[in-house]
Amino acid sequence: MIPRLVVGLGNDEKKYDHTPHNIGFHALDVLARRLKLTWKDEKDKLHAALKGDVRFAKPKTLMNLSGNNVLWATAWWHIPAAELLVVCDDFALPWGRIRIRRKGSSGGHNGLDSVLQAFNIEDIARLRIGVGPVPPGMDPKDFVLKKVDAERLAELGELGADALNAVLVEGLETAMNHFNGLPG
Repeated sequence: MIPRLVVGLGNDEKKYDHTPHNIGFHALDVLARRLKLTWKDEKDKLHAALKGDVRFAKPKTLMNLSGNNVLWATAWWHIPAAELLVVCDDFALPWGRIRIRRKGSSGGHNGLDSVLQAFNIEDIARLRIGVGPVPPGMDPKDFVLKKVDAERLAELGELGADALNAVLVEGLETAMNHFNGLPG
């Protein structure tokens, strides 16, 4: 499967720009630069870009409320959930580890949970980018919302964009076989 809609999850406020929680946005931004795409606002719901038959979107809301905006995008562009890929952070994965899945639970990720609840299914492909581990004694929410070194985050964004590009060029299954076994 090659997705027709790729949604990066993040918080659409400047104060979250350099946090692990916004790596979904950041990976899409890196890929957009590589492909020379321009982001445009779409009905106050999304930042959107188009390359061939593939649409890219970043919901204009807080991550944990993203589901309705993603559902709106699939209806607006007539794209079934089976052709959707969600890109997000995962603090349960080591920093730099990629996990691509065709379906599954949210794994406790509130933004992904919002998307799954909006569609009322778990059959939505996702590309998770590892930002863990959470230090002992630290609240995971504080961890994912804490600013990180720009160079370190840039490297993670490049890795996420590489994995995303592989999904778009080679398809979900091939990208899963390549990236899911690599160490972070």
